Amino acid sequence: MKQLFHKIITSLIVFLGLVPSLVFSTTALATPAYAASCGGVDTSIISCSDNETKGGGIFAILNIILTVLTYGVGIAGTLGIVISGIQYLTARDNEQQMAKAKNRIINTIIGIAAYAVLWGFLQWLIPGGVLNGS
Repeated sequence: MKQLFHKIITSLIVFLGLVPSLVFSTTALATPAYAASCGGVDTSIISCSDNETKGGGIFAILNIILTVLTYGVGIAGTLGIVISGIQYLTARDNEQQMAKAKNRIINTIIGIAAYAVLWGFLQWLIPGGVLNGS
């Protein structure tokens, strides 16, 4: 059991190390044809325009962060439900194990709902929303 736990933790660390490179690989390897000049510096992640509310500057960075965070919450929620389901299925007649699995499922659903509410609040708080219709 301890070896399985160590393998899962190691796999999770490797996976979390690879996620940023997979997410940002398209922006890091962008050709100069797509790059925009931002204060004399070529960048392919953000666009520097006079109108910041149309996706330039900080709004582009917020969009990237919010997108990565949303995918992360979705993956974590899915894993939480799957692990809880396996825990519930393997509980058999053990009442404590079943209660832990039910509690984990409820907590996962509460976490996803809380993130959805916070995401909606962020959309309402920032004029025009973070994603700007995209």
